[in-house]
Amino acid sequence: MARTRKTTKQPTVKEVAALAEVSLATVSHVINKTRFVSDETIAKVKNAIKTLDYKANPIARNLSSGESRLIGYVVSNIACYFYVDMATGIEKTICSQGYQLLLMDSKDSKQRETRHIESLLRRGVDGIIIAPTTTDYGFLNRVLPEGFPVVFLDRQPLNYQADYVLLNNSVASFEATNHLIKKGYTRIAYITYHYGEDDIDATTEERILGFKEAFLEAGIPLDNTLIQAVPGNAYTQWALMEGEAYHAMKRMLDKHVQAVFCGNSFAAAGVVNCLNEAGIRMPEDIALITYDDDLWMSMTRPKLSSIIQPAEAMGFHAAERILKRLREKDLPYDSFRLNANIVYRGSC
Repeated sequence: MARTRKTTKQPTVKEVAALAEVSLATVSHVINKTRFVSDETIAKVKNAIKTLDYKANPIARNLSSGESRLIGYVVSNIACYFYVDMATGIEKTICSQGYQLLLMDSKDSKQRETRHIESLLRRGVDGIIIAPTTTDYGFLNRVLPEGFPVVFLDRQPLNYQADYVLLNNSVASFEATNHLIKKGYTRIAYITYHYGEDDIDATTEERILGFKEAFLEAGIPLDNTLIQAVPGNAYTQWALMEGEAYHAMKRMLDKHVQAVFCGNSFAAAGVVNCLNEAGIRMPEDIALITYDDDLWMSMTRPKLSSIIQPAEAMGFHAAERILKRLREKDLPYDSFRLNANIVYRGSC
């Protein structure tokens, strides 16, 4: 005898409304937080939902509202803690407004990034936050509908109109370099990775500009051969130990370098490994300061001086902006820049 599968009928929103003795519209407003509802009515609806064990059908809700309540986040390289902290700020902000986050890792590939953006669009996301892999985003004019909500994080895009949230990169670099100069260092190397398939991105350029401006203001000649912006890939932290930045630092050892400024944490991994292998002490032989403040930097001896980017706050601002743009379709495009916090530790 064939066995029949027992099915359980899921409670409907109509049953929730009937039990709570309110209208269907009121239940919808309570669930979606789309209109003011009194505390007493909210309590009645929530009690009915709990009693019936009602689970909202997101597909049906999206079809009726024309919204997915989903925000996409396309990150250039999730191996970087900086982008993870940004995701924390984004998710906290959008979840408080009833949205969910879909995260995709581009692994610093423009092709992969494009596929992710197209995939999110097919999934019906309401907006996309992008931590870019490259600089030129003119292709989005063909991929995204006109006026589609987009916010860029960390790197400024070209050829596409959107909001973006960045660090005050040149200011942070100037302050950190000026600190090294005031401590008597004049032979300072600048080593950084740049990623993706284009030339050096605007963020890297801004950081190098601040580095140069500190020399200019101090009236100290700058040796441009000490500036190394090396191409990188989506390495693991272990691979970075002997990556391009490692070899760039090795070349610097014969240039009488007194200090080194790392443009990101990935570069710092290779630089610090090179110094350790060569038996070079920080700061007695070579001082060091770096962008980012990954966990491992507090485990070195000495601890590394760091430019701490407000990653979570940047994610918060990006999320706030995209939510506002969803509410106000004709909102003028704008840019937001946040300041870094520099912590001087034992390495300089």
